[in-house]
Amino acid sequence: MMINVQHESKTEKICLDEGSTAENLLSCMGLMPDAYIVLKGKLPIPIDCILSEGDSIKLIKVASGG
Repeated sequence: MMINVQHESKTEKICLDEGSTAENLLSCMGLMPDAYIVLKGKLPIPIDCILSEGDSIKLIKVASGG
């Protein structure tokens, strides 16, 4: 299935297996799951949320530190 992903001001299409989760998406992109907030449309979704064909996902990097 194809997912539209917006990440670092660019949009790309990522091919994932049916039943893949947001965590699978991040892993496929080589990104750490605890370093990103995943939005589906305009709403944040849990990392174990199953994605569907044609979903539009936005990844926001989380900054922390002191």
